[in-house]
Amino acid sequence: NGGELVDNETLADIIIQGYMTPVYLEDKFYELSHTSNIKIYTIEELEKFISTTIDIDSILIALKISRDNDRVVKLLKNSYFSDENFIKILKYYDWKDTGIYDNDHNRDVANALTQRFCSLVESNHNIQHSPIGIYYTALETTEPKLLEIIYTMPHFSISDKNANEDQPLSLKEVVALNPNTPKPLFMQILKNGDINELQFLAKNEAISKMIKLKLIELDHKQITHNLIKANNIEVEHIEKLLENKEYRQQLLKHIKLNDEIFEKLIQSNLDEIDTIYLSSNPTLKSSEIETLFEKKIDNANINLLKNPNCPISQIEKHLKTNDKIYNISIASNTALEVSHYETLSTLSDYDVDLALAYNPTTPQNILQKLYEKDDEGINTALSQNTQTPIKILMQLQIDNRYQTNVSNNETYKEFSRNTLGIISDKNSQFKRNTYMDTV
Repeated sequence: NGGELVDNETLADIIIQGYMTPVYLEDKFYELSHTSNIKIYTIEELEKFISTTIDIDSILIALKISRDNDRVVKLLKNSYFSDENFIKILKYYDWKDTGIYDNDHNRDVANALTQRFCSLVESNHNIQHSPIGIYYTALETTEPKLLEIIYTMPHFSISDKNANEDQPLSLKEVVALNPNTPKPLFMQILKNGDINELQFLAKNEAISKMIKLKLIELDHKQITHNLIKANNIEVEHIEKLLENKEYRQQLLKHIKLNDEIFEKLIQSNLDEIDTIYLSSNPTLKSSEIETLFEKKIDNANINLLKNPNCPISQIEKHLKTNDKIYNISIASNTALEVSHYETLSTLSDYDVDLALAYNPTTPQNILQKLYEKDDEGINTALSQNTQTPIKILMQLQIDNRYQTNVSNNETYKEFSRNTLGIISDKNSQFKRNTYMDTV
């Protein structure tokens, strides 16, 4: 840009202060900035300015022509690039058919990727150097273009030792599950035909009707089960699935109900077992619950009484029967009135007390009375209940029997964060997803 280097700082219009500037020169520069028109900039300010104003298209063309992996790595380490430009540059990194963590260059790229896009780095900076960092990043990211790149990265999977049964293990499976994955990539996953990936694609809430239909046409048991669990079943396929006993029960438990679907199910001649499965569906409305109560099936009633949408009139009606099993079910309901909790707490029934101790909507004064009973089973429940008063959790935390439960209790964790002055972000998106605590 026409700038010239000068031999003496007093001749300069601008001084760029490097990383290793001696203290005596820093003092001199500071004085010059106040006595002359010389402007002082740090090397960080210069790097930030260049990085945010550079012609990214020229860099990308150069990378495309040169295929210079060393330069790509150096550029990816530049924290001043925008996320958008970082992703554009990342596309030109060549993993050379080696594992993500098999050499220094690959590790540097993986670390830069994790540091930029994984929120866990804020609370644990070591995560960026851990192989699990890329997995967390794929779970969290909402950047469609980054997910495209992650899908093409070398194979990487986590251990299944502590994983949940339905947990994705490989990066490709995570991308198939992430709702922010771009639609064309969904089509590519479908075309690739990998059964493991398709199982998680079936659970993705963002897939189109066409993909749902293609997946159900595969007639693969686990894929169909996952479609049902994720409410990815179209109305026109309900009747066919009801013909299969195994799919029928899963459908009744998991399908997201509306008036049309509920009516279709009721008219399909449900037997007693089918009604019990339907009664455990969490999307039942009050009017639909009333309809199922009319069937007078005890095991169905037990499920219905647990449902937060259960009409108050049914709660009170079944409380009056003084049936132990019904009382336990009602004590597990998270939408009771205060008078119902109080009635249940006066029954002196251990199993009812246990259900109340686990219930996250039980009033704190009742939880206090339960704690005073000094029972190990009840205390175990209280240690896991987010409604338990913090003073009780602090007492339970001292006892080795409950220490782990209390440490994992969100109320206690929030209290600990506030005590330490750590601000939590309760608005993190898909990000901290289902599997974070089990990996």
